[in-house]
Order: sequence, then structure tokens, then C-alpha cells
Amino acid sequence: MNAPAAQQQGAQVPKPRSIRARAVLLALLFLFPVVYATANQGTSHIFSLMTAPVALLIILALANVPLRRLAPKAALSQADLIVIFSLSAVASSVAGEWTSVMHGSVHMFGFQAETSDYAKKYFVKYLPDWLIVKDKNLVLDLDGGGKGLLYVLGRVPFYFKYYVAWGGLMIATLLAMLSINSLMRKAWCETERLSFPLIQLPVALADEKGALLRSKPMWIAFAVMFGIDMLNGFSYLFPNIPSVPTKTIIDLGALFKDPPYNSIGLTPIAIYPFMAALGFFIPSDLVFSFVLFYLLRKVTHVILASQGFPQGVFSGTYIAPGPPYFDEQSWGGVLALFVGAVWFGRSSLKEIWRDIVSGRKPEDGGVPHRWAFVLLIVCMAVVIGYGLAGELPLWYSTVYTVLFLIFCVVLTRMRAQIGCPTHEFAFFGPNSFMNRFFGTRWLTDGQAAWVSQVFLFMNRLHRNHPMPYQLEAVKMAQLNRLNQRQVFLGIAAFSILAYFLARFSYHAANYRLGDHGYWNEGETYLRNIVDKRSGPDMVGITMTMAGFAMVMVMDAVRFRFPGFPLHPAGYVLSLNFGVDYYWFGVLVAMLIKNFVQKYYGLRGYDKLRQVGLGILMGEYLSEIIWVTFSILTRQSTYTMSFNDRSLGLQ
Repeated sequence: MNAPAAQQQGAQVPKPRSIRARAVLLALLFLFPVVYATANQGTSHIFSLMTAPVALLIILALANVPLRRLAPKAALSQADLIVIFSLSAVASSVAGEWTSVMHGSVHMFGFQAETSDYAKKYFVKYLPDWLIVKDKNLVLDLDGGGKGLLYVLGRVPFYFKYYVAWGGLMIATLLAMLSINSLMRKAWCETERLSFPLIQLPVALADEKGALLRSKPMWIAFAVMFGIDMLNGFSYLFPNIPSVPTKTIIDLGALFKDPPYNSIGLTPIAIYPFMAALGFFIPSDLVFSFVLFYLLRKVTHVILASQGFPQGVFSGTYIAPGPPYFDEQSWGGVLALFVGAVWFGRSSLKEIWRDIVSGRKPEDGGVPHRWAFVLLIVCMAVVIGYGLAGELPLWYSTVYTVLFLIFCVVLTRMRAQIGCPTHEFAFFGPNSFMNRFFGTRWLTDGQAAWVSQVFLFMNRLHRNHPMPYQLEAVKMAQLNRLNQRQVFLGIAAFSILAYFLARFSYHAANYRLGDHGYWNEGETYLRNIVDKRSGPDMVGITMTMAGFAMVMVMDAVRFRFPGFPLHPAGYVLSLNFGVDYYWFGVLVAMLIKNFVQKYYGLRGYDKLRQVGLGILMGEYLSEIIWVTFSILTRQSTYTMSFNDRSLGLQ
């Protein structure tokens, strides 16, 4: 290519726009309320679109309508709204389940040592003083409750060193994921053109043309859904008021009383409108795949029970290992999806490596690949260093860290493809893989305590896993031609701030309720190691290979026959608990969508899409009202979630 041609091509690349200061300042202003709501109302933040950020965007978008007419200079631009939402969503994800799972470790073991031999014999004995408070007298003021924010603020100097100690691990993990997203943003957002179904609502709300807010189908759906949820909320508080069932209608599992059919377990026929509405945006082959494999999962439980293998809801997961080995199949599927992604993206990876070697600066103003790669290596070294601090071998810590990041990449791509309403992956993580492949017999008691508790957040829940939120922020920034380096720095800064604010918010709840940590799931993980010492599990390894082969075969068939209806991502997603809540609602949505597309075409689907967005807006706006009421009155309220608010985060 000659120089003039190159210059002409370069001129065609639009210059990235800078993020306006007002957007960052407003995001900072709303940061603590978003984090506090996430930490104190976990039930409303255990799905892919979390309540606080979405509700904030709805309120700002509605308030922006009169501003655009009366005071255009004061109004927020489309890019401003996207920035505020993206940073709030990333912050909410950091404040969610990962920090929640990690939080109690700071202060609870001094109390638990009095009632649990495992806490006393393993956690108090082997976890270092710089990670946990071992003397309960130092945190005895947690008892009794009734203490306000100012009191907790006065306790921050005592806890801060523990926040930092745990924060090193959390922040290194977050920045490692952000580095991967930065490296892969062009491949995933442009070259592969992943569909990103979950950004449909925020992009539509932020649109400066305001097409969504002028849509009659949207407002009708919004009014109906908002009215139903408010009615159900009042019915929750005053049972004499009638309600409209919109969540679980019936549990099929409750209909089967006798074995082996009762082993089907929880199988709800449920709608959950906000999750069903997302089904309008999910590709039909993906919906068909995960619903089919979910039903096959239930049939598998029944067949195994008939052959004498006891079955429960979580059979085959890390906390109930054995037949049907769903956890092992999932790991095989995850590894196969990763291999497939690497193979199909090999040209992009070669280009990324050339940029790393040459130091070329990206045209979108993003962080140079060389620096993102260096940051990734440094962050991985920090995570590995935490493993070494627990006296884990270097090889073990390295494999563990790489496995976890592989899972993060696969989950992030899966969500960008499917737009799954939630992705629980309960009890899933590197612990199960390492135990199956390398056994637990050689682990010392101290090493067992470390991987069970310090790395617990990597193995427990992934419903609001931060990496997908980072990538969605990058994608929305790309759609608005925002400077990707500023986006990178904003995500990094808000992630760090959100972590520390979340720690404070969780302690605020502890001191208000008098909760010093009664629920220690790390003990369950520990018992699986110390009470069941074993060598490598050959059956588990075989089932991992079977899951790997299953996904590779489906990938090959789809490549050879593009219309093949089974998607490997649906197989991996359905093997884990979480699809149970929304399979039926999303299936109904798929059938409605296919009917509308067949008989009413694109015009009909566009109206259906507007109805779906209206349902989402109605659900989320009513949910934030009940969240706020619950925080202010300190009582349980109605929620659109699949967990009752009184149960908290589970």
C-alpha cells in the first residue's frame, strides 16, 4: 500500500471521543448508592442485568427528556448515559457475590472457632493474621447490632489492613480480566461480532433520538408490568390484597412423590417476566440448546436414581461429587469452548501478538496491547503469589490461575453470545478440576484451608461475574466511539473504589444486623478435601474428556452444517444449576418470537422487541422502589428475583 493510500485509509478512521468529566462525576456521585444497594440487597443483584445500575439508567434517561428540551446544554448525551451505566454496572458486579463470598473471612473465624472444630483446627490455625481476625474480642462489637454508618466508619481504620490484604487478590484478578478484554476487544467486538443481547436495553435507553421512549408498545408493556409488580409488592406487605403470579407457577418436581421420578428435583414452570423478556433477544438455537440439555439433565437424574445412585439438585457438582459428573462435563466443555475460541480467533491472536512485539498503538485510543499484556502477566503473578503465600506449589498456583482465567474468558464470550439472564455456575471453579486431576492426598492441611477459603470466590457463584460487565462496557463504548484508554482507566478505577466501598457496605450490614458470619461455605469445600483424601479421579477425568469431546463434536458439526440447531454453549450452560429458574420463561419467549417473525416479519419483531424492553423497564423500576423501601424500613419486601428478599444472597 502506498503512502497516500495509507493516509487516506487512516483518515477514514474516526477519532475517538473523550469521556466528558460530567459523566465521570455523576458516576462517582451515584457510586456509593449503587454499591450499597448491591451489597445490602443481594437478592436484586443475582442476575445478569443488576437492579441498581439499570434502574439508575432508567431514571436518568427519563429525567433527561425534559432537560433536552428546556436546557439542552445541561442534558446528558448518549455517551454520558452509557458511561454512567457502564461504570455503575462494573462497580455493582464487583460489589456483588465475589466480595460477599470473600467478606466474612475477615472477622468470622474467631466466633466460629467456638462451635466448629474445622474453623478452629484449620482456618484459625493456618490462615495468617494479616488475612483474618483470630481473636473475637477484637470484633465483639459485631454482636447485638443496631449500629449506624458513623460507627462503622470509625471501625474502618481497624479493618482497612484486612481490606487491603484481600483486595490485592481481588483487584489483581479484576485487572487481569480487564487486560484480557482490552487485548481481545477488537476480535470480540468487531471481527467476531458477538451479538451482546444484554446491552439492548441500556443502548436503547441512552439513544439520543429517544425512539424507545416514544414507543407506544413499550409504554403499554411498561404500564402493565409496573402495575403488576407494584400490586404484588403491596400484596406481599398486606396479604389481603390480591396478587398476580408472575414467577414460579408450579414446580414439576413436587408432583413426583415416588422414586426414581422424585429425583427430578426442582423443575419450576416459571415465567419471571424480566428474564423471559430477554428471551426475545437471544438467538433461537441457543435457547433451544440449553432448554434441551437442561431437560436431558433432569432425565439423567431420574435414570441414575433408578440404577441406585442417590440424586439431589446438586448431584454431580463439587459439593456432591459423583454421578452424573456434571461438574466434570462442564469443565471439559469450558476447555473445549476455549480451544475453539482460540482456533477460530487465531488470526486475531497473531495480530495481537504482532502489536505486543511492535508496541503499535491502537487506532481507537485504547491501551497499547503491549501494556495490557504486561499488566496481565503482573496480575497473574500476584494471584500466583497469593497461592505461594499459602504454601501451594508454584506449578499448582500457576495451573489454578490459568484455569480460572480460561473459565472467565469462556463465560464472558458465552454471555456475549447468549445474553443468558443469569449464569450461576454454582460451586464451579478450579478447585474441582484440580482435585479430580491431581487428587487431594498430597495437600497439607494448611494448603487445603487456603484453597478452600482464600480462593473461595473463584469457586462459589458467578451470577454477576465482573468480566462480562467489563466487556459490555467496552462494546458500548465502541458503539459510541469513546476513547478506549479512558474506558479502561475508568473501569479499573471504579472497580477498585467499588471493592473498598463494598467492604464498608457489607460491614455496615453486619453491624446493623449483629451478624458476625454464621454461614461459612468454605468449610464445605474444606471437608471435601480433608475428609475424603484421594488420588486422581479417573472416572472424573474421563467425564471431563467426554464433555470436551461433546463440545468439539458439536462445534465441528455446526461448522460443517451451519443450520445445526444444537449450540455447544447451551450444553455447558445447562449442566449447571441456574438455568432451572428461567428455562420455561425463555422457551415461551422464543416460541412467541418465532411466531411473530414468521407471520409478522421484521416489523412485528421490532414491536415485540419494544414490548420486551417495556417489560424490563417496568420490572426494574418497580424493583428499585421495593429495594429502596426495604433499605429504609429494614423489612423484607416483594422482589422480582427468584430468591425471596428475606433469604438474602444464596
